[in-house]
Amino acid sequence: MIKFLKKRSDNFYLFHKYPIAKEFVKFCLVGFTNLFVDIIVYFILTRLFNLHYIIAAMGSFVLAVSWSFVINRYWTFRHQGRDVGNQYVKFLIANAFVMVLNLSLMYTLVDLLHVYDLLSKLIIAVILAFVNFTINKLWTFKTVKHDL
Repeated sequence: MIKFLKKRSDNFYLFHKYPIAKEFVKFCLVGFTNLFVDIIVYFILTRLFNLHYIIAAMGSFVLAVSWSFVINRYWTFRHQGRDVGNQYVKFLIANAFVMVLNLSLMYTLVDLLHVYDLLSKLIIAVILAFVNFTINKLWTFKTVKHDL
């Protein structure tokens, strides 16, 4: 199944014309798995452990970010360099920024606009996917080209 999907994606016109589109699709696929991890952990923390939604959102977000770094580094952006530590720090900084946006939007939607918290998380995930991809593409996993 994976080989079939890879072959199909390699032959997809837009992916050849716009390689960034393929990276964004991969980033979003990883994002869906992150969203799943994030929501499950959030649900457990809020419903089973009765943690405040902001504390739970921070905990679930941190877990999802660690998963995301590994998968995005090796699969989405195909980074093979030895600068793993530097990239992880950049990834954490980028995602800390995204987390601040995430929490601000959670507060705005849940407390001010009275939107259901799980629906709020889904809305926010869509908005922040674009922000997060851009930061990581242009800064965290930026490929340095050396002149020969």
